[in-house]
Amino acid sequence: MKMAKPMKTIFSTAAVCIVIAFVSVASVNASDNDIALDAPRDHKEHKHQEQKHKMKRMAKALLLSEEQQVEIKAIKTQAKEQHQTLRASMKEFKVAEKKLLRTATFDEQAYSALHDAYQPIFAQLALIRVKAKHAVFNVLTTEQQEKWLKIMEHKKDKGNAKKRHG
Repeated sequence: MKMAKPMKTIFSTAAVCIVIAFVSVASVNASDNDIALDAPRDHKEHKHQEQKHKMKRMAKALLLSEEQQVEIKAIKTQAKEQHQTLRASMKEFKVAEKKLLRTATFDEQAYSALHDAYQPIFAQLALIRVKAKHAVFNVLTTEQQEKWLKIMEHKKDKGNAKKRHG
């Protein structure tokens, strides 16, 4: 199947974004543990172990050098620190959201107003996430990037197959 160059660029860009999303999910998830609804106490430790496992799998699958691993860890640490500055605001949002969810009748306007008020925080968090993903992706060599894109495409296809059959 032959695609026009602009279409290939769009698909390539989308694929890169997806890959980056999967690569640095760990950096943001670490701080999300404290704000999850009714999260178990040991959830934080489980997430930490899961993140270490993901990093090891990534290093093995892509044959990351020691230098690349150090750079990626530094990127994730920096993103986590930036996320920490917004943690208090997110906790406030979650508390207010829980309060709305526990009312007898759902007030759609109140939730929309709450969500709108925190929109700048959500945008900042998304920006931190995307910048970290971009930075991690750019630590990889061209060959590693291509291999990672293939891995992510395969994972996406597996997920879509499960959705169709599940």
